Amino acid sequence: MKLNVTKIFLSAFVIFAVSLFAISVFSFPYGYVGTTKKNGGDLGCVCHGEHVPSPEISVFFTGPDSVAAGQTATFTIKVAHGPAVTGGFNVASHIGTLDTIQGMGTRKDSPSGELTHSVPKAFVNDTVIWSFTYKAPNTPQMDTLFATGNSTNNDNTSDSDKYNFSLNRLVRVYNPIGIINLSSVANGFSLSQNYPNPFNPETQINFTVGKLSDVTIRVYDILGNEAAVIVNEKLKQGKYSSDFNASGLSSGVYFYSLFANGERLYTKKMLLVK
Repeated sequence: MKLNVTKIFLSAFVIFAVSLFAISVFSFPYGYVGTTKKNGGDLGCVCHGEHVPSPEISVFFTGPDSVAAGQTATFTIKVAHGPAVTGGFNVASHIGTLDTIQGMGTRKDSPSGELTHSVPKAFVNDTVIWSFTYKAPNTPQMDTLFATGNSTNNDNTSDSDKYNFSLNRLVRVYNPIGIINLSSVANGFSLSQNYPNPFNPETQINFTVGKLSDVTIRVYDILGNEAAVIVNEKLKQGKYSSDFNASGLSSGVYFYSLFANGERLYTKKMLLVK
């Protein structure tokens, strides 16, 4: 029997084309994981454009450069430029654990643990933003975050869609010095000025807890980006002291805030001089 090579080729091409169409139509509205450079690949946003990254698109992280082992910090991924009608993203971590933040339009893939968009998000002022949490591994080491983002014209086709990779984001996971309970007596919540101030690279922060609460002390840079999380624990009423090591941060002015059960109570300024 003589094989019809042309028919076989056409059939294979149709199957391939239909597969691509199915990916394009059904996958990208709800995100698509495995598109970052986590495993050394460059697959990118397979649902969009010519399947090559575009330097026109900017994809970048904001968030702390260092996180205490076992602690959680908040990061932001931003996508800018391009068609800039709607955008999507994929974020992966080499070792740490990523999670969604309610209301940020993110979803977590199982079992990969990667994050992507739950639906495409509209650009505002040429930029689209998602926030997510990162939990550091329990041992000090260097970790890496990876991301891919796309910018689309939202016409339900891949025409004119563009995407790009972010620069890999290094996160230093350090061994926390810990919290010392100075006393079980406290009249309310308070946050003391760090000492010494200015400092390099360690300083001490004292605070009081008025009642059993989920207590967090976050550090922010001058632009309001979260730089570190010093305390993130459920603490009983009492007076506490915590040392902060800022060896992973650049010189400059920082602000640190005390939160109790998610409510910001106090904020103070400190100066890191290297």
